[in-house]
Amino acid sequence: MKNILILGGTMFVGRTVTEKLIASGKYNITLFNRGKSNTGLFNDVARLYGDRETADIEKIYNNHWDCIIDFSGYYPLTFDKLLKGIDGKVGRYIFISTVSVFDVPKYSGQLITEQFPMQPCSEAQKVSPLMDAYGEKKAEMERILMSHTALDKIIFRPGFIYGKYDWTERFYYWLYRVQNCAQFLLPDDGNPRKISLTNADDLATALLMAIEIEKHCTVYNTISTPSISIREMVHEAATAFGKQPEIITANPKQLEAHGIQLTQFPLLMPIDFNASDTLWKKDFPFERTSLATTLLEMRDHNARLGYPKPKPGPDIEKEQDIIKKLRFTN
Repeated sequence: MKNILILGGTMFVGRTVTEKLIASGKYNITLFNRGKSNTGLFNDVARLYGDRETADIEKIYNNHWDCIIDFSGYYPLTFDKLLKGIDGKVGRYIFISTVSVFDVPKYSGQLITEQFPMQPCSEAQKVSPLMDAYGEKKAEMERILMSHTALDKIIFRPGFIYGKYDWTERFYYWLYRVQNCAQFLLPDDGNPRKISLTNADDLATALLMAIEIEKHCTVYNTISTPSISIREMVHEAATAFGKQPEIITANPKQLEAHGIQLTQFPLLMPIDFNASDTLWKKDFPFERTSLATTLLEMRDHNARLGYPKPKPGPDIEKEQDIIKKLRFTN
C-alpha cells in the first residue's frame, strides 16, 4: 500500500480527499496539521501534529512518502526548506494552488489558460498575513516548486471551490437565501461578473487519480464550470430546490444609500473571470458532478446543521429592511 501524506486534510477539499482515500482502502494515510480544525474527524488515521511554518515540519522528513498532497501551503519563505527536507523521500508532490496566481483583472473577459504569466510576489508580500496577496504567494510557491526540477510534481489551480464542507460560506450565503427567503437582494451594476467554479468533489476525484497517473503535465487549471454568473447559479439552485424566491435587483448607488457596499456580497467579482478547463478534462477524464447535484448536497448538509445564518454578506434582517425601503421609494 502506498504511503500518502496530506498536509492539512480536515478542512473542505482536504476533508473530502481524506474521506475518499479511506473509502478506497488502498492507501496508508497520514495527516500533518496543527490539530485545531475538526479534531473529531479521522481518529483511525495516523497523525503528525505541528505547525508547518516552524521546525515541526521536520517530523515529515523521517519517512518515505509515495505521494504528498499539500493543501496548507501559503507562505513561500518556508516552502523551499520543506522541499529540500523531503528530497529523495517522496515519489510525487501534488500542490493545491489557485487561479489567483494570475492577474485576474488584467485578463478580464479572456479565456485564461495554464500558459498565462503568473503574478510576481514582492518581499513584503512573501511575509504578509494569510489572505493578503494570496495569489501572489501561491505563484511564488509554484515557482519554488518548479525550481526543484528532479521532483515529480503536479500543480492544481482551482477556481472558486464549492461543496458541502465549504467553511467560507460564500456559496452557502446564496443557497441559504434561495432556500429560506421569499425575497432577497442581488446587486446588478450591468457587469456580467461571471466566475469560474471548481466542484470540491471533482477536485478530490482528480487528486486521487493524480496519485496514480503516469503521464501528466505539471500544471492544470482545475475548473468544473468555466463561466457562470451568480444570477445563473441562483436560478440553478432555485430550480433544483423547487423554490421561487423573488430576486430584488439593486444597483450600487441604491445599496450605498442604505449603507451596503457591492463588495459585501460574496462571490461578486468586479471582473468577468473565465479559466480554461480543457487540459484538466483531457488528462483526467471522469464525469464531472453537475452543479445542481452539488447544490442539493450542500442544501441537505446545511439542513442537518439547522441552517445557521451565513457569516459573510449583509445581515439578513438589514437586507429585508432595505428591500422594504426600496419598494417604498420605487
